[in-house]
Order: sequence, then C-alpha cells, then structure tokens
Amino acid sequence: MSGTFWFLLSLLLALMLQIVQMPETLALVRPIWPLLVIGYWALYAPQTPAIFAAWVLGLCCDVLLNAPLGQYALGLVVVAFLIRRLAGIYVLFPIWQAALALLPIWALFVFLMFWIDGLTRHAADPTLRWLPIVSTTLVWPLLAGLLDTLRARRKRDLNRIRLP
Repeated sequence: MSGTFWFLLSLLLALMLQIVQMPETLALVRPIWPLLVIGYWALYAPQTPAIFAAWVLGLCCDVLLNAPLGQYALGLVVVAFLIRRLAGIYVLFPIWQAALALLPIWALFVFLMFWIDGLTRHAADPTLRWLPIVSTTLVWPLLAGLLDTLRARRKRDLNRIRLP
C-alpha cells in the first residue's frame, strides 16, 4: 500500500478517534489524536503535505466538535509548522525523548484552544483543559512506533519489488 494511503487513513482514524463517544471520566484524558497524527507526519515524513492536511483536518474538527470555525485549524497548522521547522532537532531524539521534547508544542496547542475558547466565551474548566497533554505525551511513543512500523513495511515491500 502506498504512503499516501497510510497518510490519509491515519488522518481519518485520528478524526474518528477524536469524535467517538466515551464516558466522561475517560473523555477528560483523551489524547488529542489529530495533534498526534499531524505531529508524526510533520516530523518523520517531510514529503507529506502535513501543513495543508493540518488545516483540512482542523476544519473537520471545528465542524464535528462544534468549535468556532478555524480554531482547530489554526492550532493544528501552528503545530505542524513548528514541528516542521524544528524537525532537525526532534529527529535526533529517540521516540520516548521526542515525546517529552514535544510536550511544549502540545501545551501550545492546548493554550491556543483555551485562549480561543476564552475569546469566544466558550466555558472550559482550566484545570481539566490541561489533562489531555499528559495522555497525548504518553501515547506519542506508541503511535509513532506503530506508524514507523507501517512505513518501514512499505519501504521493505518497495525494495522487494525493485530488486529482481
């Protein structure tokens, strides 16, 4: 399967995981799936259109999550841009260290969401707003490892096809 297939499938799954209904106690610590997937593609696959995908995925999140139009789009584009710009630093870290190094970017995303909610007068509990940063950071190594495995399998398959 092509890299485009995995790219689009991962974006679609991230969107689905973000909108799936969960019990309220679990929903409070739900990882921010679109953020994780956009972060992965922006960091490890520079040939993908991660910034454009962040904008489109963000607009989908805005509509599906009943957020002000452009809120998630802005946050995801800022994250994709920053990760792309700092990719030379982040790729030097092992995946578990990259999770900690990306924590400030996850926090910036959550701050932007909180700030825009404040500007648009959407009520949000400030203490609960920051919980998804922890789960997003903990899930990062698992998601990055899974997507790395899928991309590596694709590269192996392509090499087998090319070599007689």
